[in-house]
Amino acid sequence: MADRSGPIPDGKELSSSLLAQQAAAAAGGGEASTWVPPAYRGADRRDYTSSELQQYDGSTPGASIFVAIKGKIFDVSARPDLYSFDGVYAYLPGKDASRLLAKMKPKLEEGEDPLDLSDLSEKEKTTLDQWEAFFAKKYTFVGNVIQSDVGGC
Repeated sequence: MADRSGPIPDGKELSSSLLAQQAAAAAGGGEASTWVPPAYRGADRRDYTSSELQQYDGSTPGASIFVAIKGKIFDVSARPDLYSFDGVYAYLPGKDASRLLAKMKPKLEEGEDPLDLSDLSEKEKTTLDQWEAFFAKKYTFVGNVIQSDVGGC
């Protein structure tokens, strides 16, 4: 797994970044949202197991980078400055980041289930829905996270 040490943005920084990206897109600077890596141009969408998704964690320069939200996988490769191994959001790729985004935090507490969304507050659910809408608008949907055939996710 990639070394993800370094400055981790707090919830305020994540919110500021989201607003800045939305403003840039509204001002016509959202061209990166239409970029598709060569490997996916014309390719069919497909489903990925959690283990397959881990391969797209941004630790390999030049490789595709995926972030999953509520089981939907988005290709964020257009922004390696944000999502690659040394990007400010390097803790999001290669997994379903729903709980992290809902709670606006870079790490889960000890024993916290990353896939459990049942205990989210209404505010956290709304935040997660906003992140999902943002990713759906900005990045290419490439598939869904599915349970693996052996041993669960």
